[in-house]
Amino acid sequence: MDRIRCSKPLKSGALCIWLLSLAALLHAQNREITGLKARLPHLKDSTRYVDTLNRLAGMYLSHQLDSSFEYVAKAQETAKRLRYAKGEADAAMNMGNYYALRSNSYLSYRCYLDALQAYEELADSNNICISLMNIGVYYKYDGQMEPAAYYMGRALKIASRLPKALTYASVLTNYYVVHSGDSTRRDSLKWALAKADSIATTSNDERSLLNVSLYNAYQRLQQGDADGSKKILQATISQADSNGYTYISMSACAYLAIFKAWLGEPDSLYYKEKMVGYGMAGGYHELLLPVAIDLYYWYAGRENTVSATGYSNLLLKIIEKGRYAKTQGELEYLGYFMQGQRLRELQLQHRSQQQQLDRKRLENLRRQYFLGGMVLLLLMLAILLVFLLDAYNRSRRNTARLTEKYREISEKNALLKTHDDFKNKLISLIAHDFRSPLIHISEITSFVKENALTLEEAAGMMVKVERSSRNTLHTFENILRWISSQLSGFVYTPEPCTLATLLSEATDNLDDIITEKEAEIRINIPATLQVMAERQMLQFVHRNFIHNAVKFSPRAGVIDITAVVTDRNVTVTITDQGPGIPEDILPQLFEYRSSDRPGRGKQQGAGLALIICKDFMQMMNGAVHAANTAGGGAALSYTLPIANS
Repeated sequence: MDRIRCSKPLKSGALCIWLLSLAALLHAQNREITGLKARLPHLKDSTRYVDTLNRLAGMYLSHQLDSSFEYVAKAQETAKRLRYAKGEADAAMNMGNYYALRSNSYLSYRCYLDALQAYEELADSNNICISLMNIGVYYKYDGQMEPAAYYMGRALKIASRLPKALTYASVLTNYYVVHSGDSTRRDSLKWALAKADSIATTSNDERSLLNVSLYNAYQRLQQGDADGSKKILQATISQADSNGYTYISMSACAYLAIFKAWLGEPDSLYYKEKMVGYGMAGGYHELLLPVAIDLYYWYAGRENTVSATGYSNLLLKIIEKGRYAKTQGELEYLGYFMQGQRLRELQLQHRSQQQQLDRKRLENLRRQYFLGGMVLLLLMLAILLVFLLDAYNRSRRNTARLTEKYREISEKNALLKTHDDFKNKLISLIAHDFRSPLIHISEITSFVKENALTLEEAAGMMVKVERSSRNTLHTFENILRWISSQLSGFVYTPEPCTLATLLSEATDNLDDIITEKEAEIRINIPATLQVMAERQMLQFVHRNFIHNAVKFSPRAGVIDITAVVTDRNVTVTITDQGPGIPEDILPQLFEYRSSDRPGRGKQQGAGLALIICKDFMQMMNGAVHAANTAGGGAALSYTLPIANS
């Protein structure tokens, strides 16, 4: 059989390990599922009913993802109606695991936070430990190693004191996940995996043994024992398949495909196709998308039309199921906003049509009265007069109603125009931020296709494009979060944020524009100074303030970033050497206006970004300020509560 080579096996393997970290929490055995489903209709106790629903949801996570969602959604709804706190906490944890397997890491993170808060109120040490562990894994694959190590450290400290040994084994394996790329921890990583294996063997827990075997296979391959690694994975597939662990079977196939491609063995394609089969059976559609794309291009490149068409149809099915899954829990905030606008337009159109029908009815009624009056003029003059008087009164009432309707329509049209203007500017902001990385990708693709670039040049340009795309994605996620706060409320969960670290990261993300302008960034902030904030929202403000300062500074200009502590607050100021902010727009710099906003350079989208910055600061109990400096230039600043030392 042909083989597909994998250029980056370790990176793909790490992704599989992250997803497999959830499997240590699952209990998916066919006989247990059958027994619980049989007992479920006969349970009279409401709390036991909710607990059974949550248990079924957890077991189905590694068996059939759509069924897991059905049970956890029912458990969540019933627990809320009963005000059963433990049931709500377990449902939040299961929902977090569900969204992790749906490749929606941010929603899974929000669910884990809700679960952690609920378990802390219940003083449930075992589940507090698991929640901290899951949050640590989330931060690991969000690229934030400092909070990842912090949360995993807390989980490990609690787990070592718990009487439930299997929880300790789960935390040890996830400790391996979080620190697997740290060469300074080789001894501790080896110890953690061996300890987890020992606990699983002593407890004779099938699910834990299968999970640890996958990590052992990964470690053996890193140590050069490819044959031993493959034997472990093949045995894992067989055992997991026979016991209904669909997710573990799929993950083991993914490992084998990666390892065999890396080693240049001929049957990596077989295991990729087998992985797709398990994934579709278990409903793990989003996780299959990269593999399905690889298989499609593989067969298309070899002109195997039948197989290429099959995987093309599979890709369409995966995308459609992904969209359907989003409607279950992942609110497409921008889409909903646009749909609301369209709904209001249709409502106004309906009212207008209804008014036209009312006018036509009135005209027909008058015409009938007139014709009847002409026929019966001599015989029913008195009755005609009564009808004419009645018609006159009706006309007055209808006229009054129409006048009121016209007034309402005028008000609605004005509101619609404001919303439409806001929508257009919001779309302009998003389009402006997305256009640059997409143009760069298109240019690089053309250059590579024409062999106009060396591999080193292409790699360097791709690094810049990847950084720009990641920054754009962060910006887009922050805009969606802001729209969500405008539409459906916002739950603020602050955490200590180190200003010097965050500002350094923000300047690194803007390195391209800073280098282009030859600007000098001077950060004069103590290394230990922290504020209470939501990290991603604060980074959105940093990127926009620094981007504006660089944009309007002269070439080789100096941008100063300083912090002042007053009472229990910190004020951070970013000062540039540009022309300053025009005095006519300075008072309304952070306010939305439906008319065009003149600004420094009249950059499209900049006004809306500053409005979002202000909203984010207000959500974090802070404030934003703008002023012109005495020596020329502008100063944008914000104030936030200082973190407790």
